[in-house]
Amino acid sequence: MPYVEVNEHRMYYKLEDCKSDNKDILLLIHGLALDSSCWGQFPNFLHETFTVIQYDIRSHGKSSTGEGQITWDVLREDLHGLIEKLKLTKVHILAFGYGTYLAVKYALKYTNNVQSLTLMSLPYLAPNNPHFYLAQHVFPYIKDTMKAGHPNFLHPYEELLKGYTTLGSSDNGLKQYFRVLLGYSDEHFSDMVKLTSTPTLLMELPELPCPVLILSGALNVTTPDAFLNASSFLLKNGTRISIPDASFLLFLEQPEVAAKWIHLFVLRHSNTSFSRMDTQMFIQAVFQPEEGQASYRAPILYVQLMSGFRVEIDSVPITSSWQKRHAKRILSYLVFHPITTRDILCEEFFPHLDPDKAKANLKVCMHHLEKMLRHPTISAKGLLFQKGTVSVQYKIKCDLADFLTVVRQAFVEQDPLIRYELCKQLPPSIPETLLADNYDNWAISLRHEIDAQLCYLAEWMKKFQYQKLT
Repeated sequence: MPYVEVNEHRMYYKLEDCKSDNKDILLLIHGLALDSSCWGQFPNFLHETFTVIQYDIRSHGKSSTGEGQITWDVLREDLHGLIEKLKLTKVHILAFGYGTYLAVKYALKYTNNVQSLTLMSLPYLAPNNPHFYLAQHVFPYIKDTMKAGHPNFLHPYEELLKGYTTLGSSDNGLKQYFRVLLGYSDEHFSDMVKLTSTPTLLMELPELPCPVLILSGALNVTTPDAFLNASSFLLKNGTRISIPDASFLLFLEQPEVAAKWIHLFVLRHSNTSFSRMDTQMFIQAVFQPEEGQASYRAPILYVQLMSGFRVEIDSVPITSSWQKRHAKRILSYLVFHPITTRDILCEEFFPHLDPDKAKANLKVCMHHLEKMLRHPTISAKGLLFQKGTVSVQYKIKCDLADFLTVVRQAFVEQDPLIRYELCKQLPPSIPETLLADNYDNWAISLRHEIDAQLCYLAEWMKKFQYQKLT
């Protein structure tokens, strides 16, 4: 096994040469409390195009702990030591989870060594958000089940993990991820919590001089869109891409699609040329219709919101009772907030009632909606109620959500070519008013956001096309 001595500790790394003649080097940084084995099959899709380097950060995986306290500065200098030992001059860095913090800190100090950064699944562990809830209230039980020796230790928690991952509990990559994550000692976790207790990411992003790609899963509910949008806006040279049918663990869920976007982004910022046709091919691959993919799918809840209102579960229309007990309003909200709490729903739909009355009303409404969302042909429920949380159990497809994803990506995109290709994905006919009959606060705010971004993009497209003609 390849090891190097770096800053008085033994560091494990793995280098896989590129299968083509491309000279670009892509270095992978795993998340905290993980190791390089958690990448699964993802590196196989990368070293078709790049020389790929994986390594275990200090006190993780096969790397030793060394002496002294672990800090971001220590981890940054470890990474620099590895790059120097391997005699590398320019690298592209791909980081996941809290590994993104390390990647940013390295790029800020050793600017000349970094050609580009790809930040995958930026972490957001705020109190009472879904990621915090899982970490505090679900992961400890998974750890106990795993320690008890159950071969499929994730199965009892499969429903709770939706929104964190689209993978089933029997997936080998997902089981390996949790074996590593939950296999560390409580002391190790305590050290990692201290390391992340003073997040500075949003303050550091504006200082990055290199091109940055933010990759996130479209179904990830653990990181708010507001946080991702803020991160994108702060970058001087940033691109944000949301990958369909993926959540927080998108490198396990959609490894081939994620690799294609990384390929497109990295080659744009290296010495290797690529064609406009390449760009269009990759964008079409990401936005291809779900029906064209042959892999197994969870039940699909389709909600049409852009031109009228229509609901289907696995292509079976659900046609009655949508005007009763706020069913249409609540379902529209859940499309964009598939994991929420009863308290939030009470505040959203019954803000003028006292808490007890609001909860009683919500209980009646949710019972009605839960019956409507039961699968028409199999024994499956569309809603899960547990410990004050409400979560949608089906995979959601919504014309407005897909439209909004492309609008947001195009709006924050700074590369003119990629922005132009994204704008071309927008439908030629857009309703004059979206969510026209919905006056809830969240819907009004969403309408204002979409209107403002579409106006900006329309003016930009006019200028861009004029420049092409001249």
